[in-house]
Amino acid sequence: MAYSTELADQLRECLARMGINSGFEERDGNGLFTINMKLRCKLQSARMLVIVRQDNFSTLTTIPITADENHRLAAAEYLTRVNFNLRNGNFEMNMADGEIRYKTYVHAGEHPLSMSGARLAIMMPFLMLDRFGDGLLEVVFGFKTPREAFETAQQALS
Repeated sequence: MAYSTELADQLRECLARMGINSGFEERDGNGLFTINMKLRCKLQSARMLVIVRQDNFSTLTTIPITADENHRLAAAEYLTRVNFNLRNGNFEMNMADGEIRYKTYVHAGEHPLSMSGARLAIMMPFLMLDRFGDGLLEVVFGFKTPREAFETAQQALS
């Protein structure tokens, strides 16, 4: 299935309005935007792929570390605690290799793309990584339990 060039053009415009630089390529029938972003948390950076299809796009945002085998279950528990009340997107982890990412999805349908919805889908992963990234590091490196790291992240919001 070929991707929608119209949807890709709308996303390109949205990214430009947001002042975000991105690369673009076509691969396997999809349009792919690549965005590298600096973070405020100790993770320091993240890389996003915006995958454009015919009537939707999704984002997959990865971080520069993985959870080693000894800490994957703890990382999975932490991410489950974080995900429980999230409304826009979610964290996920590949249990085979420890890759951690944040995913969002937007259905575009036949209507013009909602720019506010697109901005939210693009910015949400970076905001969530800034909010929960330090706790994730504390769990992945064994400094805190998943519960302690989550409670610390929640207290920071107060």
